[in-house]
Amino acid sequence: MVTPFDKNLHIDFAVNREIIEWYLQFDIGGLYPNCLSSEMYFLNNEERIQLVSETVKVVNGRVKVVATANLGDSVEAHMDFARRIADTGVDALMLLVPEFLNSDSELEKYYLKMAETLQLPLGIYECPVPRKYHLGVSLVKKLAETGRFVAYKETSCDLKKILTLYEVTKNTPFALLQANAPYILQVCRAGVPGSMNIGSIWLADIAASIIRMAHENDAMAESLHSRFCMLEMVQRSAHPVSSKYLLSKRGLPVPIHSRCGDVGFSEEVKASIDYIMRDFLTAEGNLIL
Repeated sequence: MVTPFDKNLHIDFAVNREIIEWYLQFDIGGLYPNCLSSEMYFLNNEERIQLVSETVKVVNGRVKVVATANLGDSVEAHMDFARRIADTGVDALMLLVPEFLNSDSELEKYYLKMAETLQLPLGIYECPVPRKYHLGVSLVKKLAETGRFVAYKETSCDLKKILTLYEVTKNTPFALLQANAPYILQVCRAGVPGSMNIGSIWLADIAASIIRMAHENDAMAESLHSRFCMLEMVQRSAHPVSSKYLLSKRGLPVPIHSRCGDVGFSEEVKASIDYIMRDFLTAEGNLIL
């Protein structure tokens, strides 16, 4: 999810409610506030808690809600914040790869300690900011086999590794939810349950359809998936601002205000998006695919 801000860069909770209700029209598996696309690094802890709490309240059990829970500069800070996120009523706590740990052996001890201390189901989020670190297959297998980890936003961009990860975790509660739009169809046909990708921010209906069709071996999924990948590349031009703009083009009252600073959303980029989307959207924001 993205976080809508008003012109004073305060979180616009009314718009956030509209975004949530829009998502809930579709066959989505869950919602993820307080992630990189949500500009979580530009929110303070109170804003993070409020954003997650409001999302849980609006969803009211209709789908699962997860949120990043281990922000801070020490394990103790992670524990404290994770408990606060747990108190919001989320279904699972997503754990980043802490930047102060630099090996799988250190990470194994860390994640097992979090699993022992915290009560809720856990997930892992290989957030590419502030650094890229991808867990090894052996570590992922160990964590999956504990039964405490239920979700994995995997960001290696390595299809062979993704399929290997699925093979070693498929008989556990661990849901492999890789982040790459081009791989959705192939990995879901292999049995992976879904995907956490930025395209779903404004193409949630299409992403859900691709996943369903992949699981049903529907040949029409190929064409839909190719269009999804093309449109996701348009979105990448100035994410998350471009994502907010594209949500607005789908008919939602989402302003493009962001705390990220200059992400390259120039008048030229805006004009390019406008021209491209003329072929894919009606005036009401309905997709033409």
